[in-house]
Amino acid sequence: MKFLFAILPKFLLLVPANEPEVKILVDRDHIKTSFEEWARPGHFSRTIAKGPETTTWIWNLHADAHDFESHTSDLEEISQKVFSAHFGQLSIIFLWLSGMYFHGARFSNYEAWLSDPTHIGPSAQVVWPIVGQEILNGDVGGGFRGIQITSGFFQIWRASRVTSELQLYCTAIGALIFAALMLFAGWFHYHKVAPKLAWFQDVDCYFGTNIFGS
Repeated sequence: MKFLFAILPKFLLLVPANEPEVKILVDRDHIKTSFEEWARPGHFSRTIAKGPETTTWIWNLHADAHDFESHTSDLEEISQKVFSAHFGQLSIIFLWLSGMYFHGARFSNYEAWLSDPTHIGPSAQVVWPIVGQEILNGDVGGGFRGIQITSGFFQIWRASRVTSELQLYCTAIGALIFAALMLFAGWFHYHKVAPKLAWFQDVDCYFGTNIFGS
């Protein structure tokens, strides 16, 4: 009996422990990148892919482009498309922000407004004199003529500690870079490394794993 108690711990060390099951949570090289398909409007629908016959075609194209449930009934593929589309949406948002900051740096009187915000009104743009529209421009103070705005963008920028046009330009460039990164991420997570349905259904994956290495 003593012999059994002596060798039992050594025997247990030889028994391999149950290794955790490795889950493959991504599809690699999921969908081939095809520029020919991208250049064919409505490739996701047989009806729309035939081409325009009436003006209704363009509205159907816009309506169905992101109606992924009309493309397929496969829940995993729908989830992958929605996930990828979110990055595309973020890219558009960053592009919009980039344009807003560039517009403020190039065409506004932000620095003049900072120097005397009580006597100089905020103006984000100047209407160009094409066919008389320059009549919309008004004297906002500080020798600047433009359209006075009340959107609060200048106050938001000042609260963000933006104190020069250079900072606005840098922010615009940064947002443009992030727009490109989000666009790449959308392509990458659909065409190269697409998450499987199990990844979407496992809440722990959102917090404890990295989709690049799962």
